[in-house]
Amino acid sequence: MFSRAVRLIHVHGIEVRLDPSLAVIAILVAWTFSTRFSPAFGWPLAVVMALVGATLFFASILAHELAHAFEARHRGIDVRGITLFLFGGVTEMDAHAHRPRDEFAIAAVGPWASLVCAAVFGLVATASRAVIDPAGPAIGAVAGLLGWLNLALAIFNLVPGAPLDGGRVLRALLWGLLRRRDRAVSITSWLGQLLGLGLVGFGIWVAVVSTGAVLGALWYLVVGMFLFSAARRELGAARLDATYTHTTVGDLLDGHRDIGGELLVDASTLPRIDADADLHALIDAFADHDAVAVTRQGDIVAVLPQRWVATALRDITQSRGRVGAS
Repeated sequence: MFSRAVRLIHVHGIEVRLDPSLAVIAILVAWTFSTRFSPAFGWPLAVVMALVGATLFFASILAHELAHAFEARHRGIDVRGITLFLFGGVTEMDAHAHRPRDEFAIAAVGPWASLVCAAVFGLVATASRAVIDPAGPAIGAVAGLLGWLNLALAIFNLVPGAPLDGGRVLRALLWGLLRRRDRAVSITSWLGQLLGLGLVGFGIWVAVVSTGAVLGALWYLVVGMFLFSAARRELGAARLDATYTHTTVGDLLDGHRDIGGELLVDASTLPRIDADADLHALIDAFADHDAVAVTRQGDIVAVLPQRWVATALRDITQSRGRVGAS
């Protein structure tokens, strides 16, 4: 999803990456901050305040995501990394929680971290009033704005719809109540799609009613479409997961267990069978599309496309001879 993301830092073994799309929101945030501060402080100081404020704002988003990551690792889930992008951040985990209480804790800790950041910035803003130095008002203005933004971030993230943290909190509660994670995912995904459509509708309404709020209307439209798309993908991944939860490799192979060395890979016959584990079924194009082996995406990508039709399955699968049924 974030193939263009670049590495920034490592925090306790967790890789933090920046997606180029982050530049868009960074410029928007810096511009908004500078226009807000310029009437009271003048443009030169306002620009400095805006750059500092934007940097601290993204640092607070990173703190939000690190809270998710550390809680996930505490509960035995490996974390591949964190990517900051246009709409905030995403923590990439190798698996989902195995218990509702774990999912609840992992989801809820993010908004809690944002609330902590809001409180810290609020205290700094309050303390800055006692600073006689001229820098005091500037520090207070930046900290105060960041406090309100983090509070808004926490509240928005608690809206009960996927992929927001509030949707995951609700999913954990429904999972515990219904004893079925797939049903909980389905409900929160549909709520997330409704939320996305609602934001799109609100954006259209703003554009029609207030011609001067084009930028705000566009932002509602973009965020709404992103939430709708993300919630829909989450629903699709959940359905795929449910389909293959009780499926063994033997079921996929369906009798063609001797992968041998003469079966060839065809570019059009590599369907993805597991969204989380990145597994693909390798198909024999000359055997009525029966699955003959399972391999990871990285093994397939390592083979140049022009050589797919001349590469034996045994050359890219980790298995040799016969593949077992589990």
